[in-house]
Amino acid sequence: MNTTTRTAALTALAAGLAATACTSAGRTPTTVITIAPAPAPAATASATPTASATPEPRPTRAAIDDGMDDFLRRFRDTGDPKGTPVQFTIRYLNALRAGKWTDAVKEMAAVERAYIRIKDNAAAVGRDVLKNAAGGHRTLPRCTSGVMVGHDAVVIRCGDVRVMVHVETWRGFRGVKVDEVFVPSDHYGHPHTHAYTALLS
Repeated sequence: MNTTTRTAALTALAAGLAATACTSAGRTPTTVITIAPAPAPAATASATPTASATPEPRPTRAAIDDGMDDFLRRFRDTGDPKGTPVQFTIRYLNALRAGKWTDAVKEMAAVERAYIRIKDNAAAVGRDVLKNAAGGHRTLPRCTSGVMVGHDAVVIRCGDVRVMVHVETWRGFRGVKVDEVFVPSDHYGHPHTHAYTALLS
């Protein structure tokens, strides 16, 4: 039973009781009780309309392509090092020996070049790599030849030292690899090229 029906029923019941009382007592009641119907429930207020947010403009395909081109330019700005992995690794190590940090960076892989450019730490990384590659020697002897080992590393002969250097061979990203994660025989915690000294028989 809803509120309106219940209110009407109570009103009728009250009127009937009053009439019965008047009839049985033979007198007119001095007080009349009226039960007013409950007010109709207020209409639910509609939610306040929110101001429509202006959608942000979506980047155009041309803008996305320009951004991607810029990304690739930053990672491939100097192009792949020339020659074979053995040749660019020899140039890399000899540039380090001469303290030519900028020349050494040109022989690095694209990601490594970008990393060093952002950090502006070519000299710091170069000195650390040179120290690792020398492997206890006071200086690294001049590097003259080498051979590929697998598809991503070379062993370079520098005097009586054999230096293993990891390289990237994918076209567009080729070059000497530099990383802060050390491989076995390296000293943990310093940037380096995955280059480490190993006296190979």
